[in-house]
Amino acid sequence: MKRKNWQIFGTIVALATGLVASTPSFASDHDDGEPTSGTAKNRNLNLSDHFAFKSPSNPAEMAIISYTNPRSLPGHVYTLATNARYEQHISKVVNKTDVPTTAEDYVFRYEFGPPDASGVQMITVTLLEGGVSMGTATGMTTSYAASKAGTIVDNTATIAGVTFHYFVGSRADAFYFDVIRFFQVREFLAERFFGGTGGNGNAGAALAPNCKGQAFLGGVLGTPEGDGDDVNLFNPASCAPDFTKNYNVTAIDTNVTISTLGGGSVFDTWSTISVLQ
Repeated sequence: MKRKNWQIFGTIVALATGLVASTPSFASDHDDGEPTSGTAKNRNLNLSDHFAFKSPSNPAEMAIISYTNPRSLPGHVYTLATNARYEQHISKVVNKTDVPTTAEDYVFRYEFGPPDASGVQMITVTLLEGGVSMGTATGMTTSYAASKAGTIVDNTATIAGVTFHYFVGSRADAFYFDVIRFFQVREFLAERFFGGTGGNGNAGAALAPNCKGQAFLGGVLGTPEGDGDDVNLFNPASCAPDFTKNYNVTAIDTNVTISTLGGGSVFDTWSTISVLQ
């Protein structure tokens, strides 16, 4: 029998107490950029963001959301890889200040079938508890058109006493990010504090005015427009360009009833994508 090996392509965490190194994996961020031709990491293997919080509509539930397919173009249908495992991990914690253990007390494993003509895929969700499969449930992703119209497919399941419902489909990217100004500020601060002779800082480093025409220190007392509380590093929200505007992501959203997770109210969570080799 040939052993099946799974290579982790992305790991991203939202821990109650801190960050933990994972082995072996490629770290993920909001947007790793376009895949390079010939590489194994396609867009739908690009793990973008991970969120975990009490559901605003039902505080008895914990919402865990994983983003993939970053920078999805509007109007285009994006699907999930059929040879990958998309997993959301939960580690139970006694106190918020406890050192993370990365124990996989619960894992929601999502696997996807081939898409139909509208891009809808069958979902198989496996719940693992302590590394042991406790059972599976099946559902369907939401088509791009249905998600845009707000008629999402909310799949429900109970496995081994754990009650949850889940949605998978395209959503508008929740980030607002002025990427150009971010890199301008980063370059300015690096030069100001670490540039110059011997890396001791360059007092002459300059930063262009923000999108309102305000100079970096335009609000400091003693300057013509000084009001004493305005250091203008970044663009204000009133005119900052949004890098993610009109882009979509594919969201994997699990809402699990907290009381069915074996007690406790503090959890470390993280997401991974792994591919069969």
